[in-house]
Amino acid sequence: MVSTSDGVKLIAAETAHLKEYLADTGPEDWAKDSACAGWTVGDVIGHLGWAAEFYADAISQGRYGVTTPPEGLPESGSLSDEEVHEMIARRSKEYTSFADTELVDAFSSSVDRLNVLFSDMEDEDWSKECWGMRSLRTADSYINSRINELVIHSWDIRSRITPQAGLSPEGVPAVLERLPLWLEELGLAEFRSSKPNGRIRFQTTGAAQFSRDVVVGDDGNRVETPTGDPTGVLTCDADILALLCWGRLQAKEALADGRISSTGQVEEFTSWLSL
Repeated sequence: MVSTSDGVKLIAAETAHLKEYLADTGPEDWAKDSACAGWTVGDVIGHLGWAAEFYADAISQGRYGVTTPPEGLPESGSLSDEEVHEMIARRSKEYTSFADTELVDAFSSSVDRLNVLFSDMEDEDWSKECWGMRSLRTADSYINSRINELVIHSWDIRSRITPQAGLSPEGVPAVLERLPLWLEELGLAEFRSSKPNGRIRFQTTGAAQFSRDVVVGDDGNRVETPTGDPTGVLTCDADILALLCWGRLQAKEALADGRISSTGQVEEFTSWLSL
């Protein structure tokens, strides 16, 4: 897990790269479909700008002990997941529509505000509770969320304008930490193997050397730090696993075309992943 201080530096660098890239784009680019289903490139830019605003509002309040919702946002945990997704989409698209032809300038202003706040935080501020969509959360928990947003949504934007675009090598390691949540969302707890015990290792090549074990057995399934010898191994480029973790790629496709290779006893697990 990236440290808070390193995360702040990474966010500043990723933001600067995206601002530079967007400076050469215009309405024709923003109207293109992004890699984020149902959103245009402009909608994604708007989302990153709007999210920066509510992050800044929530953290600014939390520094001074205020955990009530920023203006126009709901009480923490008052919306279902579906309602949260709908509200995020609506507010992001409203931001884009309101900014109109000044979208990049609006985005730049919003992200600069958040980055100035991050750089101004004192050590003791990071542990303070702040408003969050689903529950109260500490200020430092917003760091990893912002890194993930920047890395994935930058790719959502750039991959539709510059098809050869890859993920940020510096940001990918933080994105890969989402692996347990991705598997949980797929229903790992319900996976059943015909063998009593198994240890399936995910490992990556390329921009990040990352590995985690999926331990399956009668006492439940879990993701943990690699240890011992695995019963099977799944290997892929770090970018591929990052895109899988955020639903930009389906495991079924990556397994079928060889972007994920396998050795050992993984057939049941890969069949489950391919559903």
